[in-house]
Amino acid sequence: MLVFFIHGVAESKTHFADPLKTLIRKEFSQKNLPLPYFHSGFHADIFRHQGTVWNFVSQDLELIKNESPHINSDEIFRGQEFRQGFLSAFVGDALTYMNSDRGEKIRKSITEHLEDYINNYPQEKELHIITHSMGSIIFWDMLFSDRFNCDDSAYKFRSIIGEKIQLKSIATMGSPILLFNLMLDIKPEIINDRVDEIVAKYPNGTLRWVNIIHASDLIAYPIASSLRTNEQSRLLIQDKFIATDANNLEKMIHNLIKSPVIKAATASIPDISQILSLAAVSPAVADAHTGYWNCKQTADILVKNILEFEEELINIVIARLQKVAGMTTALQGINNTLEKVIPNAENVWQSITIGVDKVVENIYFSDKSGILRLRNNIAQVPHVSVYDYKSNPKFRGYVGLIHAEGLIKEINFIKQNYCK
Repeated sequence: MLVFFIHGVAESKTHFADPLKTLIRKEFSQKNLPLPYFHSGFHADIFRHQGTVWNFVSQDLELIKNESPHINSDEIFRGQEFRQGFLSAFVGDALTYMNSDRGEKIRKSITEHLEDYINNYPQEKELHIITHSMGSIIFWDMLFSDRFNCDDSAYKFRSIIGEKIQLKSIATMGSPILLFNLMLDIKPEIINDRVDEIVAKYPNGTLRWVNIIHASDLIAYPIASSLRTNEQSRLLIQDKFIATDANNLEKMIHNLIKSPVIKAATASIPDISQILSLAAVSPAVADAHTGYWNCKQTADILVKNILEFEEELINIVIARLQKVAGMTTALQGINNTLEKVIPNAENVWQSITIGVDKVVENIYFSDKSGILRLRNNIAQVPHVSVYDYKSNPKFRGYVGLIHAEGLIKEINFIKQNYCK
């Protein structure tokens, strides 16, 4: 198993992924699983223009100060430390990547890193790619865009993935793909077609993609809905959110917001709540955006994605069933209440429905997290239930006859991809 990291162009350390590698290794060790091989594709040494830009800015501010000594440059050009640090590093280098010549050099570097990495481990058949920030845009561009010349390294990158190794999963952290795609304009249909090409060689092949977003990372946005074109897509994508405080200052402000005095003030003056929320996020943006590399929660999400959403197939199945056209969902709260009032309510319910509801099929999830049960009632209306590994009901729903075919198609897809 190979795990390949692609960083954002503002990264300056060759060992940027080391803390996250350590956390992932720990997760694998705790599960008594063989450790994957890691490689970090470093390309930030190709160009660095941030210093030049800020030399010009400093000269302009100095010129203004000389012309008008009474003016405070910190007042007329606020947030200089933030501008020169995080904001300039991300925006400046992101725009630089879009330069055709420099962008091609980065794509070439990443492709060469990947090819050497795979050649060094010829016995390994699985590839998992983890990207961060602008690295996710570069990867997105390389895998899906049609804007390149025919000799661009992006096409070699795709051929390596298609011919030398199986791409099993993708992870994006702190990703602005949703915004950058307004410019790149890569359609969901193109993405799904390319995913089909990638997994075509593998029986019942799918490509897993998890997009991780810290709550205070203003660079990161969810993407799952923007990439879904149909329920039969072989791209299995999820957005995952991390809601921890990015630093102590954010934590302090959040605690302040929860105090009775502030709660009383916000109740009478709603704008105060918005101001305090902004005050909490502002000092946390940079730490939230870079904190994925040191986050245990991130590592846990990544490992589950690498291991085919271990222990989460039941949740994926339920999410897909909820989106089936015409699906009417039974109220789970009623089921839980019945269990408290009537012992073994589920068994009682099954005994009542014997002879009325006919069990068509029991389908067991491959990760042993649960079971899907398909029934037809006396009117031949399909009912579907999902139970966890302890036989607790987690989902009930049904469709009318007009939507029965769609439900059956979805169940067949679930059987092929998530079941024994």
